[in-house]
Formats: sequence, C-alpha cells, structure tokens
Amino acid sequence: VSTVKTLVKYPLDTATVRLQMPDTPFTIRNLPALFEGSFRGISAPLISNIPAGAIFFAVKDATKSSLKQSGLPKWATTSLAVAAALPPYWLIRNPSEVIKTRLQIGAEGYYEGMSTVDAFEVALSSGGSNNSTISGLSELYLGYSENILYGFPADIIKFVVYDYLSEGRKKSPADGAVYGAMSTAIAQLATTPLDVLRNRIMADSKFKGDGESGDRKKPSYLERLSTIAEEEGVSALFAGSSPRVAKAMLSGALQFAAYEETKQKISEMFTIK
Repeated sequence: VSTVKTLVKYPLDTATVRLQMPDTPFTIRNLPALFEGSFRGISAPLISNIPAGAIFFAVKDATKSSLKQSGLPKWATTSLAVAAALPPYWLIRNPSEVIKTRLQIGAEGYYEGMSTVDAFEVALSSGGSNNSTISGLSELYLGYSENILYGFPADIIKFVVYDYLSEGRKKSPADGAVYGAMSTAIAQLATTPLDVLRNRIMADSKFKGDGESGDRKKPSYLERLSTIAEEEGVSALFAGSSPRVAKAMLSGALQFAAYEETKQKISEMFTIK
C-alpha cells in the first residue's frame, strides 16, 4: 500500500515542491512544464517509506495503547503517541526526503536523469575535506527538526479530525478512505507554510541560514517564516496548495483505508468463532 500511495501521489508532490521554491520558473498555469519529469527521485522514498511508515504506526499504536488507562482525553493520547512516533520516523525518512526534493527541482549539482545513488554521493561529498563523512551525513539530515515541527501539527490535526469524523465507531475500509481523505486534506492545507519552509531548507542548505561571520546569528524558525512572508508575500507561504490538497486526499484515502482493513483483519484473526 505504501508503494502504491507513493506512486499515485508523487507527480502531485513534485508539482507542490516546485511551486514552493523561491523564484520558481514553474506555475500552475503551465501544467505540462510543471509535471515534466514528475517522477524524478522516486526511488528514494519508495525504499524508505515502507520501514518508516511501519515504525511510525507501530510506535504510535503502542504508545496510544499504553496510555489507554491514563485518564487523558483522546486528543491528548493521540498527540503524545504522534510525538513519540515522529522522531524515529524522520530518522529513517529524512535522507531520502532531501534527495527526493533536490532531484524534483533540479537543484544545483543534481541534473536531469541523475540516479538516486549518484544523488546520495553528491550529498555525502558536500562536506569538503574536513570531516567530510560527518558533514555529508548532516547534509542528508538537513530539515530534520523542521520535518518534525511540520509533521507534529500535521499528524495531530489529521488523526484528531479523523477520530472526530468517525466518532470512535468501528469503521470499514471505505469509511476509512472517506474520513482519511477529508482529515488529511484539512491537515495539509493548514500546515502548508511549515511545508514550504522545510522543503526550501532541504532543497538548499544555504537557505537554512548558518549565521555567517560576525554577530549575525542563525534566524529562528519563526523568523524564517516571517522573512518569506515579508519578502515574497503571505501567498508564498501557501504556494503549491492546490496540488498539495489533491495529493493529501489521495494519500489519506489510501492510508486510512489500508489502516482500517489491516485492523479489521487482525481483529478477525483473534476473534473466537
């Protein structure tokens, strides 16, 4: 299911990332150019999303289960479960997300037709002669904290809205698809500014703002968001919203339909007939 989900939503993901870049040559009014080569970099997420997704749901469900008797409200247990699941999830997924993003936009040093292996080599060699391995690995983990800061509200909104729409009752895979599409679309639209920032950081390490020489310090998370709004307008924080919401609906429908079907099958296995 993870493979199917990645394949189905990938062209829309590419369009979203391209529209979110500063001074992008892409526009929603020129769809052929926007979607040209829209499967670039797909190998990396195809490989990483399966173990990352499995770990996310395993940690989330285990944490949620352990908190059942805590007396906390459902939204609180969901929030804590997601918070526990996100760090290991992005630990696995972050390197592939960096490579994917750079190949999608054709970042400097990442050319058309470049293989995923070559792209990883470029990232790993970017550290120069001193501590090149450490610097190269840090390059692959650019945006790690921003991915978690984006993922936490996005997943909280998604799962809380999903629980609210389904009212905690037993759901069929079809119900899961409908509620999943709606809740994921709401979550992704609301967190678009955080998505814009994380994708820009992963696409170009210089954007992170290392605070060059002198007294200039690295800008904070909120300062970077404010800079985008001031220099490019508030609309830049919502760049790529249309393909992003469409992608979210497809992804959410597939994810929650599979999730409910899996729960249903497991429940049937342990049901004494």
